[in-house]
Amino acid sequence: MAAQQGIGPSSSRRVALKNLVRLIPAIVILAATLNTVSCKNGNGLFSQGGGGGSPTAAPTTGTGALAFVTNFNDAKVSSFTRNITTGVLKHTGQVTAGAKSGPRGVIASPSGSFLYVANIKDDNIYEFSINQTNGTLTPLSPPSVSNGNATKPDELAINPAGTLLWVTGAAGTVTSYTVNTSTGQLTKNSSIGGFNTPFGITLHPTLSVLYVSDTVTGLIQPMTFNPTTGALSKNFTAMHSADPGANTPAAIAIDAAGASLFIADQTIGEVSTFSIDSTGAIAQGPTFSPNSISDVPVGVGIAVNTGIEYLFTANQGSSSVSSFIVNGGTNVITPPVIAGPYNGPTGLVVDPQMVNVYTADKNDGTVAQSIIKGSCVASQICTGPTVSTENPANANSGPFGITLAQ
Repeated sequence: MAAQQGIGPSSSRRVALKNLVRLIPAIVILAATLNTVSCKNGNGLFSQGGGGGSPTAAPTTGTGALAFVTNFNDAKVSSFTRNITTGVLKHTGQVTAGAKSGPRGVIASPSGSFLYVANIKDDNIYEFSINQTNGTLTPLSPPSVSNGNATKPDELAINPAGTLLWVTGAAGTVTSYTVNTSTGQLTKNSSIGGFNTPFGITLHPTLSVLYVSDTVTGLIQPMTFNPTTGALSKNFTAMHSADPGANTPAAIAIDAAGASLFIADQTIGEVSTFSIDSTGAIAQGPTFSPNSISDVPVGVGIAVNTGIEYLFTANQGSSSVSSFIVNGGTNVITPPVIAGPYNGPTGLVVDPQMVNVYTADKNDGTVAQSIIKGSCVASQICTGPTVSTENPANANSGPFGITLAQ
């Protein structure tokens, strides 16, 4: 992922949104270790130096008692137990997932029984069974399935039933798989092309619609999918941010009501919003300014804590995490509260309790925990402990993707 240089925030807040009816679940959010103020340059999302966690926001089923992180540089996948009261992570093991400089996206099955890792270097999806007690991983037999020669599999999404899985291929495709819920084995079904460099991928919470971001054209493509095979169809118009300069969107977050979509742009740092109609189609909404045009935001996440909705971005460039308050629909209160310094946070995930936010920090080989409405002065989000992704600690492991399970 090449570092992106910010070119300035948009002034195109002129696009008005339709009124949206949003459901606000009473949930708590994960926090990625947020300190107080400080910027530190790091490599961008597509740098060869590593990454940090599954940037794409995906809801976690269950309590999230287990956590998993991909280490891009040395091809290890790390497992952790998570104290669901304190949010503290404890490292329990690590296994190899293909070629070095390869593992990026990671996702667990909704049952918490299986884990899947996309390796952008060797074109394989690696499959593991999960120990239900401590999260340690065991390769399935066979241990991987090919996504196709030179497809560069990157990020993953899975349906709530755990029967379908999709993978963005950085070479220009999105591939669908069926999942054997008993064995965990994947079977490749079909691919759809017509993308430049697809990256972010997420599902609508209630509709059979998948959303993919293209980091070169700036387009967000909604697609319907066959509920049996996962085959995708471009039945909707792809949409660009209201800001013509927002051409490098990364991860995608959708609110629990399925009414609003949020995505951050790596080059100019701002977050773009889209309204979602009853069919799953999207329409441009306002954009809002980042903390800095050098943020290089990658991972995003949404949570509702004590009736307040928050949007978080992992800012790889400025080594910080931004916390925005969403005031209904796609109206966002700015400026954000900033937590840091981090060390190149890339992937971001929020826990099911909506109390903690976790980031995979690619520059120092750690996972950072932050607490929403903690005891710090800022109170909107506070720093928490960090833990090394590997044992012995390896500051050069390059954490990229992060996901929770169980």
